[in-house]
Amino acid sequence: MKNILVPTDFSACATYATEVAFELAAVHKACIHLYTRIDIPEKWHNMSDMEKEANSEALQNTRNIEVLLNDWKRKANAQGIAMKMYYSGGKFLKNVEQYVEEQQIDFIVMGSYGTSGKSDYFIGSNTQKVIRMVHCPVLVIKNRPDQKPIKKVVFASNFIEKEKRAFQYLLDFIAPLKPEIHLLEVNTSSWFGQPYILVKSAMEDFKEMCKPLTCKTHFYKDWSVDAGIRNFSEEIGADLIAISNQVRSPLKRILSGSNVEALVNHAELPVLSIDFPDKH
Repeated sequence: MKNILVPTDFSACATYATEVAFELAAVHKACIHLYTRIDIPEKWHNMSDMEKEANSEALQNTRNIEVLLNDWKRKANAQGIAMKMYYSGGKFLKNVEQYVEEQQIDFIVMGSYGTSGKSDYFIGSNTQKVIRMVHCPVLVIKNRPDQKPIKKVVFASNFIEKEKRAFQYLLDFIAPLKPEIHLLEVNTSSWFGQPYILVKSAMEDFKEMCKPLTCKTHFYKDWSVDAGIRNFSEEIGADLIAISNQVRSPLKRILSGSNVEALVNHAELPVLSIDFPDKH
């Protein structure tokens, strides 16, 4: 992990995400990229000083945001953490996608308040949009980070072969913390569920990948995958939920909802959505 992007609107949950990014940057010796979208012309950075002066409202917006960004910059300098800052106008998602590619971002940390109802499927928060469209691991933070160590991590999956890459990423990510890993398959009585004996065998392969970490396997029944993951994680006192986001189907998302997006919306625990660029 070399470059961590933190899209922020300076809200409380975005501040929590930035604090978590500081911790990750310190451990991995990574550079934090703090980005925010503000109300300025899309080509602001290419405008002349005279053109900027003529747009007093946009100019004031940039001055205000620079104060906030520089405050985080001073904190980063004090802790010996590298930080780059960037703001722009235009469309948020387009800007993030472009920045991830140009700056070789390999990890994103975002805050989220979550949503409910139809907006889960048709509107979506900026966090949802990033998870849906940007092929990069995204750690979603909702609450002020605890100072306690991460002791229990839930990896929810259907444990097909394609999920092993995401699981290995998780293991590499949390290896320094040496937590207990809980492999979870949620049974919703779906017509599309895999036979128990096949999933059990596949889970044993994933369990082997965990060594020397302690790893346990679980089958859990609930009315939805999202609810099952959240309820199970609460029951065992988990500190982090991880889920692969590599296999996506827009049609399926509309018809039955995205497990990852639903989980991000409704879970109070930090959620790590693991995805990679298509070219890999």
